[in-house]
Amino acid sequence: MNEEAKPRQSENKEKLPTSAYIMCGWPLVLVFVGGALGGGLGGAAFAINFEIYKSRLPVAVKVILNILTGLSAVILWLVIGTYIHAKFSG
Repeated sequence: MNEEAKPRQSENKEKLPTSAYIMCGWPLVLVFVGGALGGGLGGAAFAINFEIYKSRLPVAVKVILNILTGLSAVILWLVIGTYIHAKFSG
């Protein structure tokens, strides 16, 4: 195959600054508080936040959506954790 016909990976991927990874990853703190459930929800929120930061939305909207996504993960963790606790605490 012709080298010129192959797309270069580095040209197709947009690098985000470290601060964006930190902003996207803040819901991962649930891992330390909520174990596997927190890790799953935090990881899902990170993936959603990462896609938000890669989008062409205005920065203010990205920050607001980032916060809402993380808070949604925390609230969902609390709801599921409360349900599990009530179900198994007899």
